[in-house]
Formats: sequence, C-alpha cells, structure tokens
Amino acid sequence: MKRILVVAISCLLFAMPLLAYADALVEPQNDFYWRYWNQTVYLGRSFVANGENGTVPVREEPGASGTTAMLQKSDVTYVERSCLYDREFWGYTDEYSGWVPLGQMLVLYDYVAFAEEHPGEFYLYDGDFAEIKNGKAAIAWPWPGAEDSLWTYEDLDTEYFFISYAYMDDNGNEWGFITYLYGGRNIWVCLSDPLNPDLPALHPALEPSVWVLETAHIDIYRDLGTRAKMQTTFIISITSVLVLIAGTAVLIKVLWKPKELLQEDNSND
Repeated sequence: MKRILVVAISCLLFAMPLLAYADALVEPQNDFYWRYWNQTVYLGRSFVANGENGTVPVREEPGASGTTAMLQKSDVTYVERSCLYDREFWGYTDEYSGWVPLGQMLVLYDYVAFAEEHPGEFYLYDGDFAEIKNGKAAIAWPWPGAEDSLWTYEDLDTEYFFISYAYMDDNGNEWGFITYLYGGRNIWVCLSDPLNPDLPALHPALEPSVWVLETAHIDIYRDLGTRAKMQTTFIISITSVLVLIAGTAVLIKVLWKPKELLQEDNSND
C-alpha cells in the first residue's frame, strides 16, 4: 500500500506542471522563460521578499544586471518555476514577468510545508465523498486546520472530483487533497464537513522560512558554457580541416606537374 501511495503521489507531482499550463489563460511574456523552460522546475509556491538591504530585484533573466522591478521587504509574490543559473537559484514570477533570486526570499507556509510536517500521515482515499455529493459544494482550504479558507466551490460536478490522498486530523475530521479542480490547484477539502467555515484552526501557519531544494536542477549557466566550448571546439576542428585542405591544394598546384610537361623537360635535357 505504501509503495502504491508513493507511486501515485509521484505521478501527481509530475503532472502538476501540465495541469498548470492547461489552465493558463495568459502565457508568460519572458524570453528566458521559454528558451530554457525544459531546464526549469515547477515550483508553484508563494514567497516573501527578504533581501539584506530591504529589497529584492526582479530581473529580465537570471544573472542580468538591470532590474524590471524591485520588491520591497515583506512583498509577497507567487513563484511558478525555478531554475539554477551560475550556482544560484532563481524563481519566475508572472506578476512581474521576471526572475527573483530565491536566496533573498522566504517561502510562505503552504500545502508543501504541511506535508513535510506530517510525513507518513497521508493515505489513499477509498471513500465516495458522500457529503460533497449530497451538497454539490465544498470549501477549499490551503491545508487541513488552516486559520482561513480560500473559496467555496458550488454546483460541483463530482464526475471530475478526484481525491489524490487523504488525512485525518486530531478531531477525527477527514480531509482530501485535490491537485486540480476548476482552476484551483493543490487544495484541501474537509470530506467530513465540507461546508463548515468554522473548522478548528489546528494548524495555524508558521513563519516564512528558507526555501529548501526539493528537486534536482540543471545549472543553465554551466550547460551553456559546455555548449559554447563544444561549439568552439567544433569550429576550430572545421577550420583546421579547411586550412589543411587549402594548404594541400596550394602544394599540389606548386609541386605537381602534368605528364606532358615532364616529357618536355626530359627532351630539353
């Protein structure tokens, strides 16, 4: 059962980027984002500015010198994807159409942080979410026991309602995690009491924390350097071959004599 749960969660995490793009209404207007999209990693978390001097720059691309905007301390922005560039992690924020250095940001407490705090407590859901079927509605929460809810789903078509995995809180309420539903991503609903807005806040949000790397990244800067070296080596090799061919042609032209000319030289002797 544990192995099945691990596989299921892994598949869901793999599908998150695809779901995000299927739902996107406006494509990011950033050249670097599209040039190196396959070398970035889906993140989907909110961060707060925490620069040493009180601000955090937003740049057109990682490593650029100019800024397109400046985040003030405590400004919050949603980071869609992350990348590694010259040994530094950057995050793309669609709100500013640019990249922020994640080392100068703190991640807000969310569904990922909740999962990290409750390892081994999630399980596969085998119920039929009867309460939600009956009411055709449910309140969305950022995580079980959060202080504030997100929004309310009404007129739910349960045909598209899928619980990725479940969790039981200390009060005996069962919760279900939903990867995607009607534009909402990575949300929880209380399966036992789906329309109760006053559920106990058993897990209030903790303070923002330093982001911990969850997925391996490719260093785009180093990868570009490797490509450049390969291209340079290729160009040098081709140039050397061309020079050799040209030199050989010159030598042939200077040293080689047709048979007729050799016969004339011999007769003159």
